[in-house]
Amino acid sequence: MKTGQKTEKQFSFKILNRRSRLPFSFSATRWPFFLFPGLTLVLLSFALLDQAVVLDKAARPAWLVTISKHLTDITTAPWILSVTFVLACICFAASENITDVRKRWRALVCGYQSAYLFAAVALASASANIIKNLLGRGRPSQFDVSGIFNFQPGGWVYDYASFPSGHSTAAGAVFMALALLKPRLAPGFISLAIFFAFARVAVGAHYPSDIVAGLFYGAWVSTFTACLFAHYRLVFEISKARWPLARW
Repeated sequence: MKTGQKTEKQFSFKILNRRSRLPFSFSATRWPFFLFPGLTLVLLSFALLDQAVVLDKAARPAWLVTISKHLTDITTAPWILSVTFVLACICFAASENITDVRKRWRALVCGYQSAYLFAAVALASASANIIKNLLGRGRPSQFDVSGIFNFQPGGWVYDYASFPSGHSTAAGAVFMALALLKPRLAPGFISLAIFFAFARVAVGAHYPSDIVAGLFYGAWVSTFTACLFAHYRLVFEISKARWPLARW
């Protein structure tokens, strides 16, 4: 066997075909670190912030509202899913026509990372959409009807699909996924997730408790998806500390 062919075969085996030595473990998702702090903040937001934010709407800085209106749709799931899907397809297609091992490796890495981002956001957004429509919490626009505890479960109506926030779930998912891929940039990604989530409060589309729930839920789903990918040694591996680490 030629050296080049042997190297490419070993490369393909390492990247594509090996399963993780560790079985999938739900505990590796660190769900208590997302559930309990998130639930605490949601309850505190219910009690202290939700009503105050609606009643104090006129006091919001005009510049913040303007910026939020222009930026809030950046973290919509369809936009993120479209970009990551197209990027994954381009990278995988390009890898089939690349003979240089290093360049092919880079194309495959980009393709699998894009696929991970797509899977994380898709799972988080789809499940959050079902949850918020089943719960049927009224948006701030319905505050005058019956306050912050205004629920119409299973209505599947926009005005009663506030909890958790879909935008915030997508923001939590995509920026947590990026933080897991690039841990050194995690503080910046987390800050962006918080900003884009609270932009939904600034434009009057959600209560603070809605966006807190969305952020924590989206972040956890990305962690869960990373653990699932790690099970097949795609993109991630589970460290000795039981946390998904980027392989490449």
